[in-house]
Amino acid sequence: MKIMLLDPPGKNKGLNTGLGYLSAVLKKDHEVRVLDLNNIEIGICGDPNPDLPVRSLEERVLRAVEEFNPDLFGISIKTFTADIARHIFDLVRAKRQKVATIAGGPHITLDGLNFIKESKIDFTIQGEGEFTIIELCRAIKEKSDLGSIKGLIYWRNGEAVQNPGSSKIEDLNGLPFPCYDSFSSVIDNGGRLPEYPILTSRGCPYKCTYCSMPKIMGNRWRYRAPENVVKELQQAKEKYNNTCFAVVDDNFTLNLKRVDRVCDLLISERLNLEWNCQNGIRADRLREDLAGKMKQSGCRYVWIGIENADEEVFHAINKGEKLEDIETGIKHLQKAGIRVGGFFITGLPYSSREADLKSVDFVRENGIDAWWFNFIPYPHTESWDWVQRNGRILRSIQGALQYGSNDIDPVFETDNYSRDSRINTYNEIHIRLGYFDRLADPSLRQCDKWSRVFKKVRPYGFNVTVSLLMFILKYNIRLALKRIRKTV
Repeated sequence: MKIMLLDPPGKNKGLNTGLGYLSAVLKKDHEVRVLDLNNIEIGICGDPNPDLPVRSLEERVLRAVEEFNPDLFGISIKTFTADIARHIFDLVRAKRQKVATIAGGPHITLDGLNFIKESKIDFTIQGEGEFTIIELCRAIKEKSDLGSIKGLIYWRNGEAVQNPGSSKIEDLNGLPFPCYDSFSSVIDNGGRLPEYPILTSRGCPYKCTYCSMPKIMGNRWRYRAPENVVKELQQAKEKYNNTCFAVVDDNFTLNLKRVDRVCDLLISERLNLEWNCQNGIRADRLREDLAGKMKQSGCRYVWIGIENADEEVFHAINKGEKLEDIETGIKHLQKAGIRVGGFFITGLPYSSREADLKSVDFVRENGIDAWWFNFIPYPHTESWDWVQRNGRILRSIQGALQYGSNDIDPVFETDNYSRDSRINTYNEIHIRLGYFDRLADPSLRQCDKWSRVFKKVRPYGFNVTVSLLMFILKYNIRLALKRIRKTV
C-alpha cells in the first residue's frame, strides 16, 4: 500500500516520534510518506513554530496527495490540532474519495469515538499504533474481519464500533528505531537533522490530577535498555548528521540507575553530542553526583515540571513531591553547570490569580528560565471531573491553545477566577518576566506582532514600556544575525 501520514502544524517545533516509529514498522511492506507541516523549517525542539496561512496549508496538502496518490491517509492528532485535522480530512476526501482515512495520536486515545463520529473518517487507533496499523493494513488488503484488532474504531453497518483494549508494547527494545527519511521536512533539509529526538521510555506511574499521559501511554513505566538507547543515537548521528539530541520522555529520570548507565555509555562511546531533556523531568529524582555525570555526558539544559509555586495548589494536583525537593534538584543541576527551565500552568483547579502570580517569585528566586501553559482540562483526568463540578465551560477543548500566542482563551472559569482574570494573569506573568515575544503569534509580521504586544504592555507604565522597546531592539538584532548566518 501507499501510505501518507501527516503531522499538523502546532505551536512548537519537533519531529513527531510517533510517526517516526510508524514509518519504521511500515516501510518493510509499504511505501510511506510523512507530510510534516509542523516543521516547515527544521529547528530545535521547542522553538516557536509560526502558523501557516490556511490557503498555504491546503495547497501543500493537496499537492502532496496529488503527487503521492496514497491508498491510506492518516493524521496524528493532539487536542490542539483536532479542528485543523478535521479540515484536512475533509479537504483530502473531497479530492480523493476512494482513499481510506485514519487518525491516531494523543487526542484519539482520549476521545477517538467522538472524533470518528464527528469527522466520519474510516478508522481511528487508540493507544500505541505500531502493531495495530500493521494488522489494519493487512486486514484492508485481505478484506478480513476487523473485530480482533485492539484499539481500533471503525464503521460497521453505519455504526461506529470500538474494539476493546488498546495496544501497549511491552518490549520497547524490540521496536525498530524511528525512521525520518520519509519526512518532508527532513527531505527538504537534505536528509539532515540538527537535533535528533529520542524517546527512551513510555508510560507514567504518577497520578497528577491534570495529566492525561497515563491514559495515553499507560500507568506502567516501560523503558528501553541504556545500550539500546545509545545504539539509536550512534546510528542517528551517522545517518542524520545531528550535532545534539533531545530526550522527549515524560519520565527520563524515573530509574536513576538507568540514567547513570546511559550517561556512562555516552561518555565511554564518545558520541560528543550535547543533549537536553525537553519535556521536563522530576527534580526530586536527582542527586548531586548524577547531575554532574549528566553534565559530563553532554547535558546542557533540562526542563522541570513544577506547575505552580503555591503550596495549596501544588499539593492539590498530586504530583507526589514537595516544592522544597524541586528547589534542591534545581540547585544540584545549577551547581553542575546545567541550565534549568521550569514548566508552569496557570488556571489549575483550586488556583487563583494570587496563587498563579507566586510562580513569578519562584522563578526569580531560583534563577531559572520558565514557560507557562494555560490549563486545558483533558477527559479521563481528575481535573476534568473537577472542572465539570466547579467550573463554567466556555468552549470546547478541541483547538484550545495551551501556550504560544496572544490567542489564549480559557476553556472554563470559576466564581473566584473569571475568564478575563485568567487571560490577564497569563499576560502579566510574561510581562513581569520580560517574555514579551510570547504574547503574540510568531507568524505575524513584525509591526503587527509588536503593536499587539505594546497594547498589552502600555498599562504597566513607562519603565515596562522602555523594557519592551529594548527587548524589540535586541530581538531584531538576533533575528538579523540569524539570517546572516543562514546566508553565509
